[in-house]
Amino acid sequence: MVELSTTEIYFKTKDIAKRNALLKQFVFELPEDGKDFFLKAFKKERYLDMRLTAIRGYAAFASEEEVAVLMKKMLEILKKRPESTPYNYEEYEILRSAFLMPYLLEKYPYDCFKVFNGQLENQYDDMPEVFKGIFTCNDRGEHVQLKPPVVVRRQMEDFRRGCKVKNE
Repeated sequence: MVELSTTEIYFKTKDIAKRNALLKQFVFELPEDGKDFFLKAFKKERYLDMRLTAIRGYAAFASEEEVAVLMKKMLEILKKRPESTPYNYEEYEILRSAFLMPYLLEKYPYDCFKVFNGQLENQYDDMPEVFKGIFTCNDRGEHVQLKPPVVVRRQMEDFRRGCKVKNE
């Protein structure tokens, strides 16, 4: 039986949670072939938070110009998100968490990160308050619940009822 390397497991698995966990592991380990790995991971992933996690790893190996190319793509995708997902709080909270944008802005004060963060904050600010501050991630990328799920569920139900009343 041939054992797969961790990077091979990452690219072969369809389990998003497992890929996300492996990607975070690689961000902290920064494997020798990290530049190629993180670039391939960026291209593979569809979720913005997983793409930005790949960029976090890639930035440890790449130049500012190389990172800026990926961030330009990220910015284009981010700008389109409100069309398809107007209340994209889950991705926004992860992107805004200590694990991603604040880390990147502090470690790599690149203009591309500043521009992306500005757009992210504008889109976050445009969302109704009910979708904000539900959870975050710590500096290790671990989920931290800020509001109890029962409270979140009630607030969202109230919000939806309010939207239906306004639309009728």
